[in-house]
Amino acid sequence: MSEVLGPGPAALTTDRAAYRPGDQGTMTLRNRGSEELRFDLCPRQLERLCGGRWIVTERLPYPGEGFATELCRLAPGATADASFRLARGLACGTYRWRFFGVGDRVGAPAPDGGRLTNRFQVEA
Repeated sequence: MSEVLGPGPAALTTDRAAYRPGDQGTMTLRNRGSEELRFDLCPRQLERLCGGRWIVTERLPYPGEGFATELCRLAPGATADASFRLARGLACGTYRWRFFGVGDRVGAPAPDGGRLTNRFQVEA
């Protein structure tokens, strides 16, 4: 899978280009920079491309759910993984994950719009 070459040193990729509803997958965060990153891979949302716009289909943590995590550090060149499971009833289409807890470096806030993975397909 190719890396998403957005601004900053953080690159997020999924382990496959296509999944089926109910599949489990892995997302990898890679630090392409020369400084440590701070990150939390838990606050995220799944988005589906629909009519040229990205629509949120799932948000984690779920509304009203408590979420106690701590920020981790990622050395230059290092990677960190997070697993996910797609819902069994997920519609076919083009998707991506958006992460809200990945900063550019230790002490820097995460971008307001979050960090994106590559696009991937959900097929029947």
